[in-house]
Amino acid sequence: MLTTPHVLVGAAIGSQLPHAWQIVPLAAASHFVLDSIPHIQGYIEVEDLEKKEALFLLADAALAFGALFLLAKGLPNWEPIVLGGFSAVIPDFHHIYRVLFGPEKLSRYTKLHKKFHWKKNMPVLPGMATQILTIVLAIFVIIKFI
Repeated sequence: MLTTPHVLVGAAIGSQLPHAWQIVPLAAASHFVLDSIPHIQGYIEVEDLEKKEALFLLADAALAFGALFLLAKGLPNWEPIVLGGFSAVIPDFHHIYRVLFGPEKLSRYTKLHKKFHWKKNMPVLPGMATQILTIVLAIFVIIKFI
């Protein structure tokens, strides 16, 4: 799944829970749950990214964290919301580590992580619809239940 749904679902989790010890593991676990939902797959093999793919990933991350900070801005409980958003993408940090230190690093974790990913190709419309619906529901939870 793209970064934006992960971050916003993590933020929604953070908006509902009072303690970091609850937020961090649940937001990180939500990452694997979202990856198993049918969706258009983002780029997994970051070692072989082309320039346009890297720009797409950067734009997605900028959108995700921009939305996170806009949603949390001015709220009295902004810290758990931001913590949840960042915690939800922790499972993907192995990509950065592998780019910096070599693709053979963390290979066991990478194999485990890939087991959660939706493996079938999907048409663009339904594949993006699941991600957009996830984003909308997460924003609803943050706004409605804080």
